[in-house]
Amino acid sequence: MGESADITQRFNNAVRAYTPPPPARHAKLMRLKEGIIELRQKGASIRLIRELLATVGVAVGTYTITRFLAEVTGESEPRPRTKQTRFTRGFERKSIPVRPMAEPATNEPTPVVQKQPQAAASPLASDRTRSRGPRIADPRNL
Repeated sequence: MGESADITQRFNNAVRAYTPPPPARHAKLMRLKEGIIELRQKGASIRLIRELLATVGVAVGTYTITRFLAEVTGESEPRPRTKQTRFTRGFERKSIPVRPMAEPATNEPTPVVQKQPQAAASPLASDRTRSRGPRIADPRNL
């Protein structure tokens, strides 16, 4: 019975002395935690912190530093950034009403403008209007 109690006692001592390994998620940043927090409290930007970390050989992204600070300081984690377009930033397309042009107030007849015949346009003419979309080569010009 003495041997069993001895084993139990040694096991219990090992359990009490056990400390879990640091999480691998931010292992590079954990050893520099105090300096990173101090820089942020002094008003340093995340980009500056990233550059300073790069000078000591710790290459991480700005979003990683932001998540690390949120996790360590208990702040809420930032939302993932999404691509913002003109429409998601609050600008909305507004239709502009088109009013018909008013008739001239004079009783004079309006001059008739005749179209001038266009010169034969070359296929590479720069004044050609192009529709939106990708430029597709004309097989006749290849």
